[in-house]
Amino acid sequence: MNPFLDFVIRALLLVPALLIAIPVHEMGHAAAAYLLGDRSVRYFGYFKPDPRRFLEPIGVITVFVALVGWGRKVPVQPNRITTTGQKVIYELGGPAANLIVAIVLGALFRLLVRTGVPASFEIGPGLILAAVFAIIFLNLSLFAFHLLPIPGLDGWNVIEALFRSRNARFFYDVSVRRREIWVGCVIALVVFQFLLGVNLLSWVMSPFYEPASLISLGACDGYIIPGLSGLFPCRL
Repeated sequence: MNPFLDFVIRALLLVPALLIAIPVHEMGHAAAAYLLGDRSVRYFGYFKPDPRRFLEPIGVITVFVALVGWGRKVPVQPNRITTTGQKVIYELGGPAANLIVAIVLGALFRLLVRTGVPASFEIGPGLILAAVFAIIFLNLSLFAFHLLPIPGLDGWNVIEALFRSRNARFFYDVSVRRREIWVGCVIALVVFQFLLGVNLLSWVMSPFYEPASLISLGACDGYIIPGLSGLFPCRL
């Protein structure tokens, strides 16, 4: 295939993938909040399948640059979600929703492959199945990425919910320095990639991504946009 056409196709397939995966993640948080008693998420329309409500510009750009991303956080009523258990459930609602979608679509993907439907990034019938794979991949990517213990992501919020009462000062200091921490993370990614040839993001995501991919697809695989980005959180 022509390299430029391959680049265009793989990049364009991420558009429907992010229009599904990011809203699914945020709607997962909304569903968790609703089940915990916060009815405001339904009143304000966070169950409506309108991607514009959930997409955040930098989070969308990051999908194409690093194959991870985020959306606008669903606001909740703090007086409804108060206990440690409720906060943990709310934070895990987003990753759980991504994992569920990946498992369901993964079962469909494997079924179609077994019945002889081709999967290919070349123009043709196989492109439909490639689009399904892109959706599965991005849901798995968001699932694994948001479980990382980085301030602002769900994984860190779970840790904070569990331990903030024991060391409130530490978590306050981390929240104040969140921007500096993110800059440090980006610098670490660049250094590992260009000086050591290691995709650090793939490495740290693999403990979450790999088992989820094996459950969803029966194999662990990543995604690549030639000349732009690639993510293979698999140790196989």
